[in-house]
Amino acid sequence: MKVLIVDCLGQGSIGRRATLDIIGAGPRVVAGILEDYGYEVKLALPFTLPRRLECFSALLISAMISDVGSVKECIGKWRRNVGRRPVIVGGPITANPKILRELDADILVLGEGEDTLRKLIQINAIEEGVEAKGIEKIEGIAYKVEGKIVVSERKSYIPREKLNSYKPSTDIIAEYPHYKIARVYVEVVRGCSNFYRTSLTLANGRKCIGCGRCYRGKLRERIHCPLNIPPGCAYCSVPSLYGYARSKDMEVILDEIKELVKLGVRRIVLSAPDFLDYGRDYLVDPEPLTDPRNPPPNLDAISQLLSEILDLREFRKGSAILMIENVKPNLVNEDVARLLGKYLKGTPVHIGCEVADNDLLRKLARPNTLEDVERAVKLLVKYGLRPYVYFMHGLPGENLRIARKTAKFMRKLFRLGVEKITVYRFTPLPKSALEGYPKPPPAIKHLPSRIIVEEARKINILAKRRFLGRRIEAIIGGEYWDRKHLVAYPMSHGPVILVDKGENVNTNSVVIVEVKEIISDRLLKGDIVGVVKKLNNTLK
Repeated sequence: MKVLIVDCLGQGSIGRRATLDIIGAGPRVVAGILEDYGYEVKLALPFTLPRRLECFSALLISAMISDVGSVKECIGKWRRNVGRRPVIVGGPITANPKILRELDADILVLGEGEDTLRKLIQINAIEEGVEAKGIEKIEGIAYKVEGKIVVSERKSYIPREKLNSYKPSTDIIAEYPHYKIARVYVEVVRGCSNFYRTSLTLANGRKCIGCGRCYRGKLRERIHCPLNIPPGCAYCSVPSLYGYARSKDMEVILDEIKELVKLGVRRIVLSAPDFLDYGRDYLVDPEPLTDPRNPPPNLDAISQLLSEILDLREFRKGSAILMIENVKPNLVNEDVARLLGKYLKGTPVHIGCEVADNDLLRKLARPNTLEDVERAVKLLVKYGLRPYVYFMHGLPGENLRIARKTAKFMRKLFRLGVEKITVYRFTPLPKSALEGYPKPPPAIKHLPSRIIVEEARKINILAKRRFLGRRIEAIIGGEYWDRKHLVAYPMSHGPVILVDKGENVNTNSVVIVEVKEIISDRLLKGDIVGVVKKLNNTLK
């Protein structure tokens, strides 16, 4: 049986892709499970769908909430060509099962999908869809019966031992047309350790009664709230969807990375809601890791993981580079920063701050203070990392005073060495504590938000000046929309650089670019001054 998997993650709508150089881990996990059961699997992106869809028996789609447009287009094309053959959708887009009213899909896989997909395969739901015998007994799905949505909630998270048994497909990476230039994400931690709860009033009127369980209770007690307030940062759905933090075994991670780099992947990102949660769950075992501050990071586990990966031949030769992404600022101390600098000097590290007001941070159930953020930035810069800091505008509780404090704090972080400020508009995500809140107006229509967004833009332009005259190792990702330039992605991540077309380079070429011009707060212009074979983790 032949199955088509479409990776819509970060694709937005066809023709308006949100993310150009990222390949997530989820679709490869789905492919690995299907391959284990003997299915022939083909992977595509929304804009690379096979012409002959009739040769596939089922369509599986992975997507985020922002990808509704591309999902609808893919399903529409599927229905026009093959009719009512099963369509199964998974990923964060399914956080609210009511999305089934918008999508002409048969089954939604809710939250963690590995166990659910395996059970769907066992009852032949891949072939038969909602007509499969026993579908009503499967946990973690949503489907329609006579026009009504039936939701079967998941009762527990996948334990660490079972999580390690699901091996992502690696061969299928070559079906991504851009896999040699992309940042390929390898999951090292599932879920998040922050099981604090917000003290803001929820949209349904519930409000924390101050029992203290999620801050001071035993680790297992923190999973469940007496009022069913979703855990974690109030705007985030990760703990609700994917549970508490569980680390994958080092050997499992190494095997996946070994196979990927042998196939030509050059940029590996160790994926986790917080990389510093890696191995912390070992320190509290058999209890779940539901405390975002204690114990401190497991330096031995992190050191062993990074050293083993970087000892692989492709990393030693410089034909592949290693990155991490998010860390909680409250977990960054001198020893952590020194360790990260030892192995990952020159790479970006993303830190969440969100808003520069300690009282609002506490109400949002953030595990950090502004002092934690400032300390983390100083330490990361000291040891050669490149901090990026996240902020959010339009949050409940935001006002003019807080917006001005946030702008001032951004400027302080810039002076301390932050390379980039990233600002997102608050979105009330399904399964987050703030689900049901109204979406705030665009920044241009709301003065506090506009202050935050404009300050970030100014800072990011100033930060780009630090790149002028620098030589950066980059990989050519293809033609820019104006057809006059090529897009170059810094190997260790960073601002996109436009370069003139040349006869000596094409897509996948690794080059040295000298930065000459700032085009915008997100874009640089440079000249190619050399083509290189050896890659490394540092900016020149």
